[in-house]
Amino acid sequence: MVKHRSFKLEKFLRAADDAVLKEYFIKWEVPAPEGMKFDGDEFESFWKSIEDEKRSNIEAQLHCINDIADSTRDYVQKAVQEFSISTEEDESSETTALRVFLHSKDAYDLAFDQYLYVVYSETLRHHRFVKGTANLADEVFEEIKRDIEQYFSENGKSEQCRIRKYDDDEKCFTLIARGDFMKTHMTFQNGDIHIRSFRPAKEDILIFDKKNKVLSVKVSSRGTEEKQKYLEIFSKRVMGIDKLDDTVFDQTVVNLDSIRDGSFSYAGNEHIESVKLVRIDSKQRAARVAVTSGDVASILDFYGLGRDTTEIVSAKLRFWVRREGKKSKQFTVEIKPPETTKIPEKREKKIIEDYLYEQGVLLFK
Repeated sequence: MVKHRSFKLEKFLRAADDAVLKEYFIKWEVPAPEGMKFDGDEFESFWKSIEDEKRSNIEAQLHCINDIADSTRDYVQKAVQEFSISTEEDESSETTALRVFLHSKDAYDLAFDQYLYVVYSETLRHHRFVKGTANLADEVFEEIKRDIEQYFSENGKSEQCRIRKYDDDEKCFTLIARGDFMKTHMTFQNGDIHIRSFRPAKEDILIFDKKNKVLSVKVSSRGTEEKQKYLEIFSKRVMGIDKLDDTVFDQTVVNLDSIRDGSFSYAGNEHIESVKLVRIDSKQRAARVAVTSGDVASILDFYGLGRDTTEIVSAKLRFWVRREGKKSKQFTVEIKPPETTKIPEKREKKIIEDYLYEQGVLLFK
């Protein structure tokens, strides 16, 4: 599961309300001592008294709750409203996220699934359907669920899957939690070595752009087998195409022609202060070359790379997005034709996507 690298337990505990934290630890059947403050030395003794495995599980769960509070505050508030969860005025986002978790599994799942959408939709492989008409009815989704569960069951990866769908006017996204092949690990317990078998959990996401008929896929496994299967199922059930058409793979949805021929504008617009090309990976005959610099575009122009037989395989662009009354914020974007983009899933994502579309890099919006 993806987690924010900068998580600090002490920081989270300082930000959250003590009364709500006590309720949280009661849920784990490790009630905190009466009157204990969670930001003091007394907490350290309490924390160390918790059994190792349970303490590790608690910290991992608080890590996720922290990320939800940080990355998807709007959906935490949506869960608060939808499930009528009581909150205090001006309370921290960490406290509100804890309240959502404590309220019910359904409330927490609403916020957590949106967090997964934010994280997993940063790096996507895009596939456009040029044939068929999309049918996203509920009964179609049930057919998709059955097909996915049957596929993973027959392959020995998962007897069950947890599949959820969220729909709005522009996009429909499906989250798939499922298993993988069994693994074994050696563990050290009570002074002895034990072998433990377990089934790893995987999470995949499918995002369908209704207007452009583009299915964007993020698969957590290596290889292309699962992605291929998702496309086959989606093609059959949603688009009404029994056999997956090769055009789904042949369609170019991102390209770097404007960077290669020098027509890409790095000047920005009313929303973007400027753009810089900071890396390209290129291929010329049998050689592959990476060029990194604060301003790769100038190097390309000077040496004429891209205008000869050099093929640009991928590129990284750094955007400075304007903010009212604040310094412009940096975002690094990776483009790898014909189908892959890596764009941070932030509020500024649409601004960046619109600019890439205007410059002919992103071929749909």
